Amino acid sequence: MRPTREDRWLSAWLLVTLAVAFALIGVNAATRRFTGICYFPREFTPLIFAALSSVATGLWVREREPRKAFVLVDAGYYALVMIASAALVTGIQYTPFAPIDAALARWDAALGYDTVAVLAWVAAHPVLRFVLNRLYESTDLLLVLAPLPALRRQDRRVMRVYLHAVVYTFLAGSLFYYFFPSSGPASVFNSPHFLPVQRATYMKFLQVHAFLPVTTLLGGMIAFPSFHVAWSALVTYAARPYRGLFRAAVVWNALVIVSTVLLGWHYVVDVPAGLLLAALGLWAGDIAHERLAAI
Repeated sequence: MRPTREDRWLSAWLLVTLAVAFALIGVNAATRRFTGICYFPREFTPLIFAALSSVATGLWVREREPRKAFVLVDAGYYALVMIASAALVTGIQYTPFAPIDAALARWDAALGYDTVAVLAWVAAHPVLRFVLNRLYESTDLLLVLAPLPALRRQDRRVMRVYLHAVVYTFLAGSLFYYFFPSSGPASVFNSPHFLPVQRATYMKFLQVHAFLPVTTLLGGMIAFPSFHVAWSALVTYAARPYRGLFRAAVVWNALVIVSTVLLGWHYVVDVPAGLLLAALGLWAGDIAHERLAAI
């Protein structure tokens, strides 16, 4: 069976994401020649072929076994989204623009938020700090598990809107970072309570732009808008097929969002920016699915 128009639309956006990634890598190679690293480990290369095979097999059996095809096609697309995202992260690390962290810190100060004082308070409560760290670290696993409820329930609407939203938010947020980079509070404030992995986030930025070898993959990259916040919102949306799971996801991801600020990974202003990014992604995804699925 031929891909539907929505399949082709998703494929086109994946190609756009890859094109932008390689364009940014090419611009750097032709101009600044900053150092950097590949955010897609070679060990994961077989995943590319597995994802493409999953989509192709699903399309092949779609008419005969639609339920199996739904899982194969959409799970394959989701894996391809993650692969394209890794390529885009590799490209945006070469941003030639100055960080906006000082401005973000001033906005937080204008709101009366003292990052250093909050970090000290959290550090004085080791159990709380441990729980917050586990909450923050859970996002990667939640991203892997997020599509499972919709895939199990064969909820095409939720799955496709989620897929669209992930593509749109990652592309938009990453391009914002390229022109307005930010590395998080650890790049601005001096506190013994920042974790080494938090310092690694801005150290990678410094190494890239000082033409030094990048020594670690650890840490994040984008502070504003917060992708942890955006992903938490998208994961919560993906849990909608199950009422009980959705309620749990709301509570859990609300705590994840709180952890991003209390642990010093993000500025306060990163939170509404992340929520807005997710909301716009879901809105655009809903429109795309409505229009494309009806054809």
